[in-house]
Amino acid sequence: MLLCVCCPQVEGAAFTGSFLWKSLPLGFWNRPRGENLLDSGAPFYDTYKTLDGQYLAVGAMEAEFYDQLLKGLELDAAELPPQMSISDWPELKQLFTERFASKTQADWLRIFDGTDACVTPVLSFDQVSSHPHNRERGSFMKNSSGEEFPRPAPVLSRTPAEPCLASDPAVGEHTVEVLQDYGYTSTEIDKMLASGVVECNAVKAKL
Repeated sequence: MLLCVCCPQVEGAAFTGSFLWKSLPLGFWNRPRGENLLDSGAPFYDTYKTLDGQYLAVGAMEAEFYDQLLKGLELDAAELPPQMSISDWPELKQLFTERFASKTQADWLRIFDGTDACVTPVLSFDQVSSHPHNRERGSFMKNSSGEEFPRPAPVLSRTPAEPCLASDPAVGEHTVEVLQDYGYTSTEIDKMLASGVVECNAVKAKL
């Protein structure tokens, strides 16, 4: 029997999408792409461009969060369609787009700071580790080569994870050791290396 190495990946990807399947009966995905609650159809669950060309992510789905969003945008809920009036979403999205485009990302972050409006900055790889929240939480670390990577999560008080800070191994760096562990002799390994069946790029230790 042949086993496709991609099968576990496909199955894993399918399983991580369990929420999508479970939410089908709830009507979350019964409209065309881009017009549903969670795929940028809702004006209160999308990203918006700011005056300086940056972006903000908005996820004010619950009514109390939506109220905070409208307050920050200086919009009167009494003058707007109901939040869940799907037919009015395009009009609301246009209104939100124009409002967010009127100020810089920094301006909006000052307005929404300390609120529950669920408005957050969209950050680049260079910016994300220096964000105050991530700095305070120590959400990113650096390995021995200075490469940055996310700290393991969740962070447990009694048994915190201790990530390896060594650089990632090069391709083929441990080929010989691995083959030896599987019981191959030096002669057999030499033959495989000579024929190009395996690759070996042993890295010399830096003393």
